Amino acid sequence: MSADAKLVRTIRGLLDRLVRSQRLSGDDQEVVYDEVAEAVATLPRDGILEALDRAVGSDKRRRKVSVVLLAHLTDVDEVVRRIGQSLHDPDPEWRHWLVQTVDMRGLVQFAEPLNELILSEPAPFVRMAAVHAAGSLKSEVNLPALLSVANDPPSDLRNTLLWALKDFAKESCRPFLAEAFENAGSDKEDRVVAAWGLAKLGDRAAAEYLAEMLEDPDVYHERGFEPGVSIRAAQALCSVYDWPFKWHKDSVEKTRKMWRNKDG
Repeated sequence: MSADAKLVRTIRGLLDRLVRSQRLSGDDQEVVYDEVAEAVATLPRDGILEALDRAVGSDKRRRKVSVVLLAHLTDVDEVVRRIGQSLHDPDPEWRHWLVQTVDMRGLVQFAEPLNELILSEPAPFVRMAAVHAAGSLKSEVNLPALLSVANDPPSDLRNTLLWALKDFAKESCRPFLAEAFENAGSDKEDRVVAAWGLAKLGDRAAAEYLAEMLEDPDVYHERGFEPGVSIRAAQALCSVYDWPFKWHKDSVEKTRKMWRNKDG
């Protein structure tokens, strides 16, 4: 068996591990991802993209998870070019998988190609993923595109834009955040996210609103219940003031105490 064939076989084994991991819980899946990443780090780089293509073949499941390997091969110029080109692949599912990988793996070098997707991607779920990725990466290169869309946002992008501009929290984001915060038609979750971004910009009224929302209860009724936003408000305040936070009801009372004591 040639060295190339061995490399193909090794990569195919890693891809099949990733495919099987799709049935696991999130934590167990992350363990597999980490182990695969360690294995990829030891692979020879010469001819690796060709070997990856041969290992994927025509298998759609392997192709989907191959983005994980690509994300850990960005030290290879060929792979970097492939990722950039694939953000414009004719298959929207593939574009979506790739954008999600750029997002989850923090691949800031691919921030600029996201702009075309943010501005004019025809598949709504891909465009939404691109906006989300831009918020996660927080690269200045994406802010003008996000603000351009925020001038007249499609209804299905408003929430994702709100989160992204909250993450940037620049003065240029203030009008969009303020509109969502002050709009009586905004739901509580959106108002909390908008207040989060405004509080990061030093808006005292927004921070006080977040403190008020620490008291927001879950509402139970005969059709079920509507969850309150107290934990989200606690998360927001802890982010603004750099306080410790865990996604648990206990964090709400702890945040109340930190809020009461913050000026004392």
